[in-house]
Amino acid sequence: NDDFNGPRQEGFGLYQVTQYKGERWSAARAFIDPVESHQNFTRRTDALVEKIVIENGRATGVVIRTAAGTETIRGRGGVVLSAGAFGSPQILMLSGIGPGDQLQRHNIAVTMDKQAVGADLQDHCDYLVGYELDDLSLFGGSVRGVFQLAKAFVEHRLKRTGMLTTNFAESGGFVKIRPDAPAPDIQYHFIRAIIQNHGRDKLKVHGFSLHACVLRPESRGWVKLASPDAAVAPLINPNFLSDERDLHLLRDGARLMHRIAATPPLSELGAKERNPIDFENDAALDARIREVSDTIYHPVGTCRMGGDGDSVVDPTLAVRGIKGLWVADASIMPRLVSGNTNAPSIMIGERCADFVKAALAA
Repeated sequence: NDDFNGPRQEGFGLYQVTQYKGERWSAARAFIDPVESHQNFTRRTDALVEKIVIENGRATGVVIRTAAGTETIRGRGGVVLSAGAFGSPQILMLSGIGPGDQLQRHNIAVTMDKQAVGADLQDHCDYLVGYELDDLSLFGGSVRGVFQLAKAFVEHRLKRTGMLTTNFAESGGFVKIRPDAPAPDIQYHFIRAIIQNHGRDKLKVHGFSLHACVLRPESRGWVKLASPDAAVAPLINPNFLSDERDLHLLRDGARLMHRIAATPPLSELGAKERNPIDFENDAALDARIREVSDTIYHPVGTCRMGGDGDSVVDPTLAVRGIKGLWVADASIMPRLVSGNTNAPSIMIGERCADFVKAALAA
């Protein structure tokens, strides 16, 4: 597939990336840096948002904490919350918007009892298999590999080309495992390194990783407050594979991935599977899936959008029951998209900007 964002998602190919001149091009680089000098824009760093100020049913500002102490920043038009699927529900709950019983346990005054805040957490559960292969075009910690990286670093600094332009997950594909699925239900990634423990484990061997993830999981998790202190991370339970349908789908997806690895041309590379198991044994495969599967960093759903009164935000991303407050990040997705969340999150930000402009002009 030459264009996964085209009319047909199914197939394998190179992934589109958010890069510019050989470097990751983040939303901050694309949207914030160009307006840094504008008089109506101020960037505040090393500042922790403690809560949103809500007065008479309207968001009027935020309380932040810096090294100098606490400070209240006022907003005449309103407040746009964009702290992600973990941070946004935490800040709403610290502001008194969330499950009332949970807020009361932390002695937080309930401004609005909203059970959906922090609920319905969804994420792509990712299963991986590592393969060793003595190939310096793949990343690894060998002495030869270190020298290769040193040369690649010089090339990248001078030309912005070479292996350090990689996004690691350079290629992969989308496959429909269930015949009745409306769209591909498994995504594959080919990684130019052996990724273990989210890259924290430093391995000397070179190789690659194959990944499979469930695109539309049935399992649901949650985000809850651990403390009324904004500096304390919230409690997060993705609840992966709690729904057996996800496990069964990932099992079938893993088997297809193993068959692909055992088929030319991939099998002709001579790569060695690091931790081989019997992929035809349900118990062994299920145990391995539960042992190694983890997040692929696509959490959504904890401030879900909807047309119903129980949803956190309405279709214009405005928080229900509070004037002048919008949420603009992946937390508003009512269901997880069947692919990566970076581009959809940028789209959400663009749409929210339009909604806010329209509301302020009304």
